[in-house]
Amino acid sequence: MKLKKLAIAIGTATMLATPAMAEFSANVALTTNYVFRGISQNDNAMALQGGFDYEHSSGLYAGVWGSNVDDQFFAESSLELDTYFGWAGDVGPVSLDVGYLRYNYPDSDPDDPNIGYETDTDEYHVGVSKDFGVASVGFTVYYSPDFFDLGDGTYYDVGIDVPIGSFTLSAHYGATEIDEKSGVGDSDYEDYRIGVSTEYAGFGFDLSYTDTSDDGLCNGTPAVCGDKVAFTVSKAF
Repeated sequence: MKLKKLAIAIGTATMLATPAMAEFSANVALTTNYVFRGISQNDNAMALQGGFDYEHSSGLYAGVWGSNVDDQFFAESSLELDTYFGWAGDVGPVSLDVGYLRYNYPDSDPDDPNIGYETDTDEYHVGVSKDFGVASVGFTVYYSPDFFDLGDGTYYDVGIDVPIGSFTLSAHYGATEIDEKSGVGDSDYEDYRIGVSTEYAGFGFDLSYTDTSDDGLCNGTPAVCGDKVAFTVSKAF
C-alpha cells in the first residue's frame, strides 16, 4: 500500500469514543512514480494518491487508500483501492504491528479470456520495530495465500530510519518469495530503497532511489522493474 505530489486539503475529524479516544485522519500525495516493492505500478508515470485512517487509543486501526495505476498491469483497472485494519502498540521494549490488507482493483475483469488472472489480493503482516534514538529499525513479514494469482507469497521487509536534523535518511531491503503455481515462471526477487525525507510548511517531501535484483521480471518492460528515482509531496490532515 503502499508503500507513496501538489497536495490537496482534505478535512479531518476527531471524536471522543467511550471510554477511549479515537481519531480520524486523511492524507494526500502526488508522486512522480508509484513504486511498490521496487516495481513501478503506473509505468513510471505520475500518480495521485490519498487515504483515510481511523486510529483508536487501544491500538486498533483501519483505513482505506487509493492510487491511480497503469491498467495494462492490473487487468484493465486504472485504480488501486486498498482496505486494511490491524493493531499496533508497544510490547515491552519494542513496537508491534499486526494487520490485514486487501489490494482491490475495482475495474479489473479476471474472467476476460484476454486477461485470465486475478488481481485482487489478500495479505497479512506481522512487524516489529525499535527506536534507539539515533536510529529506528524494523522488520516485517507479509504473507499472501495467493499473491496476485501467482501463488503462495511471502515478503520480508527490513528498514532503518536515521534522523539528521530536520531530515530523515532511510534505507530498505525487501525479498519476495513466491511458491509459484504450475506454469508460472520464477517470480522471486529482491528490492532496495534509499531515501531522504523532510517536512516544511506542513508538507512532507520525500526523494528516493529504488532498484530490484531482476529487471527481467516485468515481461519486456525492464524500466518498470529497473532502477528509478521518485519524488513525492504529501500532506496529512
